[in-house]
Amino acid sequence: MISRTPKRLAAVMATASLLFLAACGGDDSDDSGGSGSSEPITIGFVVGKTGVLESYDGPAQTMAEIAIDEINAEGGIDGRTVETVEADMKSKPDLAGNAATQVISDGADVLLLPCDFDLGSPAGIVAQEEGKVGISLCAASTSFGPAGIGNLAYTMGLAGVTEGAAAAEWAYEEQGWASTYVLLDDTLDQNKQATESFKTRFGDLGGEIVGEDTFKQEDQSIDAQVSRIAQLPQEPDFLYVSSFQPGFAGAIKQIRDAGIEAPIVGGSDLDGDYWKEAVPNVSDVYFPAMASIYGDDPDPEVNDLIATFEEESGAPPDVSAFLGGYAAVQAIEEAVTQAGSTDGEEMTAVMEEFTDEPFVLETTFTPEFHISLDRTVRIMNIDDGKTSFVTEWDASEVPTPSG
Repeated sequence: MISRTPKRLAAVMATASLLFLAACGGDDSDDSGGSGSSEPITIGFVVGKTGVLESYDGPAQTMAEIAIDEINAEGGIDGRTVETVEADMKSKPDLAGNAATQVISDGADVLLLPCDFDLGSPAGIVAQEEGKVGISLCAASTSFGPAGIGNLAYTMGLAGVTEGAAAAEWAYEEQGWASTYVLLDDTLDQNKQATESFKTRFGDLGGEIVGEDTFKQEDQSIDAQVSRIAQLPQEPDFLYVSSFQPGFAGAIKQIRDAGIEAPIVGGSDLDGDYWKEAVPNVSDVYFPAMASIYGDDPDPEVNDLIATFEEESGAPPDVSAFLGGYAAVQAIEEAVTQAGSTDGEEMTAVMEEFTDEPFVLETTFTPEFHISLDRTVRIMNIDDGKTSFVTEWDASEVPTPSG
C-alpha cells in the first residue's frame, strides 16, 4: 500500500532504477496487462485545467500524482511502474469524450475523470465503451456509476445525498433549527440530489420547509427569489442553499445584501477560500466537507497529506476534494493488485466488493452504487470570512435516488 512519507526525489530515483533494470534485460515477455506482466500501467487523466472544474480537478490531480510517485518509489503496482498521460477537457462536456479518447489512444489502462457527473460523464461513457475503469476524482452524483454511465464508472467524491442528509440532521438535531427555506441551483445533478436528500431527511426528522425556490448557475440576479424570502412573515431558523461556484457566492451575497441574516447551511461547494473575495467577511455559514483543509482536521493523516501537498505545490490545497485524487490511486492500486490485471471487468469485480476500505477516504462500493454513501463528513463554519472545523457527522439515514 501507499507510503505515508512521500518524497518526490526518491520516487523519481526509484522509477529511474526500475527503468534501467528493465533496459538491462528485465522480463517483458508478458505484455497482456495480466498477472506477471512487466509492462507499465498507464493512468490517463481527463481533467478540466481551465474553467469551473479547475479549482477541483487541479488539486485532485496533484494529489493523485503524489500517490503515483509513492507507488513507484515502492516498486510499482504488482511490480509494474505507473506512468501517466493527460488531456484537458476545459470544463466542457462536449470536449470530455474526445479527451478520454485521446488518453486511451495514448495508452491509458485506467482513467481518472473530472469532478462532476454532468461535465465529466461523456468521458466516463467513452471509458465504459472501451472496457476501461473510469474513476471520477470527486464527482458527487450517484449517477457516476451504473445508474448513469455503466459498471466501470466510479467516483471518490463525497456523495451529494450524504452531504444533504448530514446537513439536515446536524441542523435539526445539533442546532435545534426546525424551519428552513430551500434555495436550489438546479443546474447540476449533484446539487439536485443533495437538495432532495436534505428535504427528505429534514422532513423525516420533523423539520418544516416554509418555502423553496430554484435558480440557474448562469443567473446574474436572484432578486425575485431573495424577495420572497425577505417577505416571509417570519424568518426561518436557517436557509438551505445548494449551488456551485461562482454562482454560489453570488447567491449568498445577494441574500446578505438584502438584509437576511438567518444562518445559511450550504453544500460542499462552499469549501475553500478561492471564492470568498466575492463575499468578503461573510459569517454564519455552514457546510459539509470531505475534510478540513485548515490544519484542524481530526484525522492526522489528512493533515499530513495537506503538508505533503503544500511541500509539493508550494501552497496548501484550496478544496478538500484534493483527497479524491489520492484515494482514487489507492483504489486503483488495490483493485489491480487483487485482480492481477488492468482489465476493466476484472477490476470492477474487485471494486464492487470494497467495504470500508481504509483509504484516506474510507470507501465502500456496491454493484448498485459506485460512490460511498456512508462517509463521515466534517461540518465546517465560515465566520468573518474564515473557515474552521466544527464537528464530524455520520448521517444515520441517507436517502438515495429511486431512478
